[in-house]
Amino acid sequence: MQFTELHCINPDCSRPFPQSGGNQFCQNCGTPLCVARRYWALQKLGTGGFAIAYLAHDSRDDRQCVLKVLTETQPKAVELFEQEARVLMNLRHPGVPRVEADGYFLLHLNFPQARSLPCLVMEKIEGETLQHLLDRHPQGFNESQVVDWLNQTLDILEELHRHRIIHRDLKPANLMVRVTSGQVVAIDFGGAKHLGAVQGSSTRLFSPGYSPPEQIAGGSVGPTADFYALGRTCVHLLTGKPPGEFDDPMTLECRWRAAVAVSPMLGAAIDRAIAGRPEERPADVAEFRAILGNLSAIQTLVRQRKPSLGAIAWTQTAIALQVVGTALKRGGGAIARVTRFAGGAIAAVVQTSLSVLGWSWRACWDTLMGMLMGGLGASIGASVGFGLTYGSGVGLRLSDRLSTAIAQWFPGTEVAIDPVVLLFAFAGLGTALGLTEAGSFGQHRRFIIAGAMGIFGYSCGALTLNRSGLGEAIAVPEFVIFSAIAIASIALGLGLPRYQLFHATTSAIGTATLLMVGLYAFSAPVWFPFLALTSAPGWPEFWESLVFFSLLGILGSFCLGVSYYLLVPLLRLLGWR
Repeated sequence: MQFTELHCINPDCSRPFPQSGGNQFCQNCGTPLCVARRYWALQKLGTGGFAIAYLAHDSRDDRQCVLKVLTETQPKAVELFEQEARVLMNLRHPGVPRVEADGYFLLHLNFPQARSLPCLVMEKIEGETLQHLLDRHPQGFNESQVVDWLNQTLDILEELHRHRIIHRDLKPANLMVRVTSGQVVAIDFGGAKHLGAVQGSSTRLFSPGYSPPEQIAGGSVGPTADFYALGRTCVHLLTGKPPGEFDDPMTLECRWRAAVAVSPMLGAAIDRAIAGRPEERPADVAEFRAILGNLSAIQTLVRQRKPSLGAIAWTQTAIALQVVGTALKRGGGAIARVTRFAGGAIAAVVQTSLSVLGWSWRACWDTLMGMLMGGLGASIGASVGFGLTYGSGVGLRLSDRLSTAIAQWFPGTEVAIDPVVLLFAFAGLGTALGLTEAGSFGQHRRFIIAGAMGIFGYSCGALTLNRSGLGEAIAVPEFVIFSAIAIASIALGLGLPRYQLFHATTSAIGTATLLMVGLYAFSAPVWFPFLALTSAPGWPEFWESLVFFSLLGILGSFCLGVSYYLLVPLLRLLGWR
């Protein structure tokens, strides 16, 4: 492959870029441009610590990669760089950049003097760091998103600690999110440490605001140091502010809880993780997850809302009980020794019970709000649509224009668009906007996209009824098909955080099933008079349209809640990703 411009990787080269793509050697310093006979540096990605990272092309495997070059010559820097290479070569995890067995090598330089340049080739991660995401979202992220990243990072730490490796430099700038899958990836293992047999003092390498006190002091560190950094990272992600801004200058405690409302279990887990003393933090990933209430897969999908009075009551009760449990576990003297086990068991039971109750409360409240706002939006939209369809000439003029346009676009096709499609379109718009205003199910509240999808889905669904002849007896299957198309379109437009297609499919199937059962319970085929365009529609037809579309919005919201809070968490607990 021929490149127009290349980059020289010699740190001492005065004019490393641009180099002509036809050259094999730098025209300024003579350094080979094809490194290890296969890697071509294309551009500089950035400088961090003692190294420079380049975007490179692997000519043997025809892929892009990252070429990391050590610029520092001090023995300690070389030792850390080689340590990073060994760590990455021995790990195989989606949350760790992949490095092949031959990914570390030395490039021999002759300019300005003969020396060896350590190089490390690793997988190129397509995505952004959490720090970049924070720069774009200075207000921070909702709880469901942060818990998702937290759980993924715990998976990475579990793999590292299983190999007796601690990262020692977790922070938003060293955690990336793959753009394709949303997978969190830990980067920059230059400060990683292997917990070998000899445990002396650690290299004094730390990041202010994220590293624990013992690491800053240059003391011995263990896995709890990673939990401390992860907890401080979560504080930054939740609040949008660096955790150091919440540190009490007198006690050095991080007083972040007043800045954002979170669930009791998440707050307890973060507080334990950022405790000043290592023995007060979770000992391992299993204990960290236990503090989260053993509901990590479910809590990943729990979103942060403005707390209601009930939620506030649950939060305060949980905090009080947590204090009691902590006191039981940390009591002094003989009483503590007697009650330590009992206190720990009680605290674990309380935490798990509160986690289940808190999740149940949030799931019910979130779904109820979606049902109320979805039904209310549907009724408002149907009211406006009913007036335009039956109370003015807008419906007739629009249907004539659409029928004419379709005949022009598709010659030979005879399709007569019924004016009642306008009613369906406004009902879909109202349902989508109502659900978006509710903010349920962790959505990103995209009003324009949701509204457009609501109009599209309900209009397309109405066309399926139109083929059967609106105003005549319509069989249950036609209504089932309409409801599935309508709800699936709205679900896709809401901006749900993950598994959009799954939620759209399950909510559509669920709504269609409930509607089919309800319709067959009365009669089949069925007929709704409001679907027939009459010269003088009355109040019965008006109320009938409101009831129908409101019920459809309520059923759709209910099925979305079941999919979001029950089906996906259950599948994730069973191992589905």
